[in-house]
Amino acid sequence: MRQPLLPLMIAALLATACSPQDSAAGPQAPAATPPAATPTPEAKPAIEAAFREGMPFAELRRQLLDAGWLPLRDPMCRENVGGTAEVCFELPEVESCSGDGYCNMHYASAAENRRISVTTYGPYGKWNAPGEESALAVRSWKASALPAAETAAPACPSTDFDAFLKAFASDEKIERAFTAPLVKVADLGGGVDGTDSVLLYAAGSDYADFNVVWRDGAFHFVGSDGAVDPAPLELQVEPQGEAARIVRYGYGMSEGNSYRFEQLDGCWRLTEDPEPPSP
Repeated sequence: MRQPLLPLMIAALLATACSPQDSAAGPQAPAATPPAATPTPEAKPAIEAAFREGMPFAELRRQLLDAGWLPLRDPMCRENVGGTAEVCFELPEVESCSGDGYCNMHYASAAENRRISVTTYGPYGKWNAPGEESALAVRSWKASALPAAETAAPACPSTDFDAFLKAFASDEKIERAFTAPLVKVADLGGGVDGTDSVLLYAAGSDYADFNVVWRDGAFHFVGSDGAVDPAPLELQVEPQGEAARIVRYGYGMSEGNSYRFEQLDGCWRLTEDPEPPSP
């Protein structure tokens, strides 16, 4: 006896709709969540391989200077240390020293765009005393990238150096934006009477020794108190190849200064203060 055709077709369609997927394929797993990207560890400066806890600070310092690293000056050192703060002049890399013998110091490399922070323990006055160098020992160190600029730089005022220099000297925002992250500075410090010339870095955000202003169609000297000399200041601009300029001036009997500008990232930037002040 034949069964009615319509009920059989409906039953077949319902069975197909409700049947599980092909057993050969297996149950379908939920979509996998891609693994989170593992951050690439920051490469350590090669010089760190020679560091060890407990080594004499003088040895670590010598290694850094020989490799082209320089002390990174902290403008708050004297306030942080207190008293006469002689260590700030003898060791310009010092940020602070505690009463119980710990000191924090910083070095930088413009070529590597890195800084190394070092903690020492011991009497800092003996760091270079013959036969007693080990008294000031390294406790720890840490390398890190130099901080990036907080805000986007304005457009380059001019690739022509003369026009750039006038803009640089007339607008504090332009001066700050086109000062390199690290300014290499020749300063006074060390030696028997503290008048030896030493090289160090000043963070561009802290550098405040460009004391020239462009005003009323002329350059003028700016004193440490911010007073602008109304007399025009003559600047000498010396090319050093196509991509660098040295700017010099003389002021009064002995005071003067010089600055080095380089073409970097499509514009001029203040990169060095290459002559120490008069003692």
